[in-house]
Amino acid sequence: MYIQALRLHDFRSYRQVLLTPPQGTTVFVGENGAGKTNLLEAVHLCCLGRSHRTANDREMIRTGADTCAVQVRVQRGDGVDSVGVRLFAAAEKKRKLLHINGKTASRTGELMGHVTCVMFSPEDIEWMRGAPQGRRRFLDMLLSQCGAGYYYALQTYNSALKQRNALLHAIARGEAQPALLDVWDEQLSQAAVPVVRARQYAVENLCQLARGHYAHIGGRENEVFSLRYIGHLAESADPAEELLRLLRARREEDLRRVTTTAGPHRDDLLLTLAGEDMRAFASQGQMRTAVLSLRLSEVDLLTSRQGETPLLLLDDVLSELDAGRRTRLLERISGIQTLLTCTDLSDLTGAKPDTVLHVRLGEITLEENG
Repeated sequence: MYIQALRLHDFRSYRQVLLTPPQGTTVFVGENGAGKTNLLEAVHLCCLGRSHRTANDREMIRTGADTCAVQVRVQRGDGVDSVGVRLFAAAEKKRKLLHINGKTASRTGELMGHVTCVMFSPEDIEWMRGAPQGRRRFLDMLLSQCGAGYYYALQTYNSALKQRNALLHAIARGEAQPALLDVWDEQLSQAAVPVVRARQYAVENLCQLARGHYAHIGGRENEVFSLRYIGHLAESADPAEELLRLLRARREEDLRRVTTTAGPHRDDLLLTLAGEDMRAFASQGQMRTAVLSLRLSEVDLLTSRQGETPLLLLDDVLSELDAGRRTRLLERISGIQTLLTCTDLSDLTGAKPDTVLHVRLGEITLEENG
């Protein structure tokens, strides 16, 4: 898969942009705040229907504009796909319109699989070190792109969870009886099955793939990178039966805390290096190498599942890698259409990008010697 054309209209710092990147590596170079990341964010928006850095769609509309639009057209093995997203500033209007090959899509899930991407951003270090929610989101976004079925399964589970928690609040207020939880315990247990199964499969494969990528990029045999799926149902052979048992056993605690304390909404990933939890001791360079290894593993999984190599978006990926790791990373991404940002061309020493574009406050110009 590769981008034929990327169009932006009143998106972030750009009034009008048309890019036709080559099939290899395109580098966007410029100072911090020049608008490099905005270009990658636009592609991400078309792939997943959301930004990678904000939950507020209105932040992506250029200051002073009422609406913005992005469109990406990609060449796939089976033809051309076009995806467009339009956002609106006015609260009274529909906040988001989605278009797939010229037709309006009613649900974000319909975008999945038309244009797929894997993105590294500096924010990735935060979810590696932070709360479990960020690591679950990493898994959920990967699996949603693997197939819309997971996206809808997760929606079904979250809907059942919301209903069960609402009932717990109603019971706490004396407006409902605890026996009513039996129905939602059954529904939540059944809804958890496809979520847990997909996560089990993904983590098992990610672990094997990421270990190889880390060894290559890191260049240190003693630094064995690993990840493990942890949670109430992580190793369960029968997630529905196990969750139903847990929900019944924890009912008194759930009633006391007025929330559901067991289920895949509490899952996590344990990331280790040489057998130790990375959150406790890993350096910035090691964390960055681990994230990159996971992102490259995403590329492998998506390629295997879809028969198409996804787009690779690398935002400020080189700044904290030593020269050896940079070189080995750039070797690893050969053959993948990659959009890469950096602040200094010296970061690319030894690399041979297909195009270098300078970004200055919404203006994009070709590097004279690129």
